Amino acid sequence: MNSILNFFVKLFIRTFMPGIAKSLEEEGQFDFRQRPAGQDEPDLSLYIDVEDNGSDVTLICFAGMAVLYAAMPRFEFRKTLLTPGGRYNFIWVRDIHRSLYNLAPAGFPNGFAFYTHIIGDALDRLKSSHNVTVGASGGGAAAFAFSGVLPIGLVVTFNPAFPLKVYCSAPNGRKVFLDWRKLLRTPGDYFETLLVTLSAHYLWKRTCRLVGEENISDPLDAYLRKSPPAQATLFYSDHCLPDTQQAERLKHVPTIATKPVDSGRHNCMGELKQRGELGPLIHDEIMKWLAG
Repeated sequence: MNSILNFFVKLFIRTFMPGIAKSLEEEGQFDFRQRPAGQDEPDLSLYIDVEDNGSDVTLICFAGMAVLYAAMPRFEFRKTLLTPGGRYNFIWVRDIHRSLYNLAPAGFPNGFAFYTHIIGDALDRLKSSHNVTVGASGGGAAAFAFSGVLPIGLVVTFNPAFPLKVYCSAPNGRKVFLDWRKLLRTPGDYFETLLVTLSAHYLWKRTCRLVGEENISDPLDAYLRKSPPAQATLFYSDHCLPDTQQAERLKHVPTIATKPVDSGRHNCMGELKQRGELGPLIHDEIMKWLAG
């Protein structure tokens, strides 16, 4: 992304999504220009952080393509997850190149293998018996994908960004742009969905250019590699057309439970956090899974 486009994207986010803009600035990630590829020996702290709290349950939290956790800085998301009384280890994962976890640090198109390796090493060190992936949007897609190649028992996601062809399709773009009723009734929801639609199309084209479409991992195929797949709960915004369509396309998978959230925005995870519902919701899903 060039400097002029970067400026207007930042201006748009500051105008219509000031909370996300503030969080991006706090994380030092409020810049959408392409980052240069790293060297053969990358600084892994840019991609992963491990927090060992002596728990037998580890949460692997995947950031979305804004390199935030549900539009929250990591410290805020951590506080949200611990509020209900849960005690967890954490593995924080982020894709600073915004390549849908497909680009490795040195610029090679083997990002899926790279992240699988560094997360697997972290899990080996923690030695927890129960592992859960958590994520929203692009982070939600990653939570599904990596559960198929790592010892993960539960996936908890919020509007995971796949099948991405839903958001990137021309019919969806027209429907989102022409949703005048949403524009008049909830303009904030309208512009958020529109921005996500435009961003998804841009990220897809950019990732195809960086790694080649043939090298982009398919989250559903990766999720189904394991037999049986991990148990999964998919929360989706029931007033956001692209997200309801994506959820519909995954309802045929018996291990995925789809649950609607009263929201018109793609970032329903952030809205749940504002309502004080996010932490208890994730904690309850984990407790039910452990009890089962």
